[in-house]
Amino acid sequence: MVSFLRPLTKGVATLYAAGAALCMGLVFTIIFVNSIQRYTLGTSFEWGEELPVYLAIYGIMFGMSWAYMLDRHVAFDLLANMLPKKIYKLVNAFVDLGVVAIGSLLAYSGYLFMMKRGKVDASSLLSSARSLSEFTGIDSLVVLGQMYPYYFAMVLGGSMLAVAALIRFLNRINGESTQSAEGAL
Repeated sequence: MVSFLRPLTKGVATLYAAGAALCMGLVFTIIFVNSIQRYTLGTSFEWGEELPVYLAIYGIMFGMSWAYMLDRHVAFDLLANMLPKKIYKLVNAFVDLGVVAIGSLLAYSGYLFMMKRGKVDASSLLSSARSLSEFTGIDSLVVLGQMYPYYFAMVLGGSMLAVAALIRFLNRINGESTQSAEGAL
């Protein structure tokens, strides 16, 4: 089992890190370009205010999952640190399994919310999505002007958190430390 675990940990951690970096890079770029355009030309992209918010949410989901997988997340374990090492390890393994369940429930509830409220228009993105759809001839691009893709962040984030916790659990029961998981990067 250990033979596949290290490359799996490295690959998933790299994917999560790249997703977080890409989202944050896009947020910076959009805000920077929009600001330059606003102060030099007096206009800005109408989607330049709302899209960075959604990209930041995706970035947070990637970053949260990455941090959990590497066991570098915020933890309130003052009392757990006082336990003997064997019991502390069991407590952490139990917490990992709990986070697998919580991540799965988050993904499911995000899916239900997306299906119920996803048709709502994203006001500043709707006209740009329609224009993009007309320009490319791809009718399904109109969905970018609705909330479906932006509510999907909860589905993706919950799923990634569940996967991260499962990988963390497998690393923990195989005796892999946080340092070895970070060293895999």
